[in-house]
Amino acid sequence: MAKGILRWVNFSCSLIVLALVAMTFQIFNATKHLAPRNNLPPWANNTKPWPQILLLVVACVSLALCLLVFWNYWRGGHKRAEKVAVYYTLFAVGFFIFSIVMWGVAAGTLQGSRNNSNNKDIWGWSCVDNKRRQLFQEEIDYALVCRMQVWVTTSIFETEPLLTYSLVMVPCLRSYRSRPRIHYCHSVRRCLLQILL
Repeated sequence: MAKGILRWVNFSCSLIVLALVAMTFQIFNATKHLAPRNNLPPWANNTKPWPQILLLVVACVSLALCLLVFWNYWRGGHKRAEKVAVYYTLFAVGFFIFSIVMWGVAAGTLQGSRNNSNNKDIWGWSCVDNKRRQLFQEEIDYALVCRMQVWVTTSIFETEPLLTYSLVMVPCLRSYRSRPRIHYCHSVRRCLLQILL
């Protein structure tokens, strides 16, 4: 049950990030060729959208992995997953670790890009309130783009601690519910520690 909830949380986060970043790109691509007004361009010259592209790729990979797991559950069912419990648990742990690292790198890259680009990236440029914002207010909703980027990082930074906490707590809670499986949980934990160390 807990793994299923975690998978739905991961799926939802991926879908939300994908939608927000796709909307950001749609707005950016539709307005980047607008004519300058008062010698001010709608976006910074040579705006580098690679942090958003990285985030879009990570969201797509995460979404594809979630759909693959959901499809396998639908095709094989829970009983089949229980038959290969050890392998499935190791796969689940590996998947969550990969997911956490992948989202962490993407969010760190996006945040680092904003902090180090002197507001010349999509996120920083859209959050600066200046004369350019007033000149292009009819065509570009910079505040919306800014809020979408904030929501992207918020959803990542809110979801990843939940996944990390759940990764640690799910095996512990399982061991308390079923005492005969304590040995199994300890052996999985030992095996995981050996792999990680």
